[in-house]
Amino acid sequence: MEAADNFAFLLPFILLTFGSAFLLVARYERRPALSWGIGYGLAAAAFAGPSLRFWLPIPAVALICDALFIGAFYFYGQAMLEHFRRPTYRLLRGGLALAGLAAAVYADLVAGDLELELLFNDFVTVLLLFVPLVLSVRHPRRWLDVVLLGLAGMVILETVLRNIFLLLARVPADMADFATSDYAAIMQTTASAISLLLALTALATVALDVLARYRHAAERDALTGMLNRRGFEQALADRSGRGGFSGAVIVCDIDRFKQINDAFGHPQGDKVLVAIAAILTRYLPAQALAARFGGEEFVICLPGYALTEAGVLADMLRLAVASHGWPAIGIDRQVTASFGCAVAEPGDRSVHDAIVRADANLYAAKTEGRNRVVSLVGAERGAGAAGKGVSFSPVRSCSR
Repeated sequence: MEAADNFAFLLPFILLTFGSAFLLVARYERRPALSWGIGYGLAAAAFAGPSLRFWLPIPAVALICDALFIGAFYFYGQAMLEHFRRPTYRLLRGGLALAGLAAAVYADLVAGDLELELLFNDFVTVLLLFVPLVLSVRHPRRWLDVVLLGLAGMVILETVLRNIFLLLARVPADMADFATSDYAAIMQTTASAISLLLALTALATVALDVLARYRHAAERDALTGMLNRRGFEQALADRSGRGGFSGAVIVCDIDRFKQINDAFGHPQGDKVLVAIAAILTRYLPAQALAARFGGEEFVICLPGYALTEAGVLADMLRLAVASHGWPAIGIDRQVTASFGCAVAEPGDRSVHDAIVRADANLYAAKTEGRNRVVSLVGAERGAGAAGKGVSFSPVRSCSR
């Protein structure tokens, strides 16, 4: 019994430690860490609640513990719905929690039936977790999410089995005796074990979400949402592996973008960049990688594409840019873009060799009048090829 008493004393501190850890993480990933933190804080207070029987009437202590447990499970469910990005149905779940507390008040103060009060409390806490579990079960994003869902299911199963035990076994009718009963010991042992596993898993999922958010911020352009140079390099390495890149590259640059900024202001220029990024993203195939390399320049990698295929796609993008409804965002002139295409060569050290050749083609497109696509044809390639008189062949040329 002394060991059980020590465990009952230690459990609230363990749960409070987890709650505090979640609240600290909430500074960086507010949801669902904040909901987990509040939930575990309430659970810690609920498990510490029986100690209030030395200062408060037993019925008051029972209702305080009921309210704390119901509140804890409300926030557990809230955290799960936030993690799996499901509708939270706050009013519905809040109404369920209040109904459960009202039922506990009736069982405690009117019926004076401890067994009925425990059944009401457990039934409501199960529902508060079961509903989010059902709404989230089809939306795991990684294997750890499956573990989280499984542990939530174990919490529900443990509660149901414990209530079967409650109906079959004799539970003390007096709260003072209940605190030292076998039922209370089983409740504390099983609930705490699963709660700790759930807390560890939930904390791991929150930590992964924080890392994913910071990685996204590090690898994405804040304005357009496209990959930035660092994200492009990482995504290409993940896809290509040791085999290296094989396919075509398109480099796109907005024509006379400085004049747009000067005439309409940088906020409108930003809108142009966002619109161009949306056009590129809309028309690109699923396997393509598109990135904003800086300023008004965009780079597209097309694994497995031949030069002619890349040229046709680039021309489709050029036409889409030229025909876009620019007056809708306050630009009362046509905005166009120039494109250069190239393919990876057997002797290339990296994809950047192909990008250099595509950039040389882009320079040729600008020189030849802009608003066109140019692919390099000839044996000589490189950043200085245009200055050496190498023949450039437009895939399709259209002057403004």
